[in-house]
Amino acid sequence: MAEFYGANLEFLWVGTAGTLNCSEFQRGVTFSPTVQIDDNTTGAAGYRTKSVGIKNFTLSYKGLAQTSATAGSATYIENTLRAGEVGTVIFGPEGTAAGQRKYTLPVISQGLQQNLVYDSLTELNVSFDGNGTVTYGGY
Repeated sequence: MAEFYGANLEFLWVGTAGTLNCSEFQRGVTFSPTVQIDDNTTGAAGYRTKSVGIKNFTLSYKGLAQTSATAGSATYIENTLRAGEVGTVIFGPEGTAAGQRKYTLPVISQGLQQNLVYDSLTELNVSFDGNGTVTYGGY
């Protein structure tokens, strides 16, 4: 599990309703790749033998709601990230400068959780399940 924070972090959700840029108000992103480990041990083997099975990942985003931004109304954000929406997350932990890491992640949204906290701030939390192959690249 890798957890990312930073002023330059880029997080874009590209779905059926368009692209939602969540970069500016992010508080953290967690990317958790996993793999199924298959047990291939046979008969009288003295040690277990294993092989790599199917890969998967989850992704979660934490940020603040900023409803004054263009296409950033609460309704737009809710509709864009509602549970079951299929899309792609483009994620750059260090930003978009040349040579920086870039992940392209096909995902399914698990829905938007909103926490209303002190001084009219609204925290947004959304989890995503992997829905295909991760593309590891760069800008």
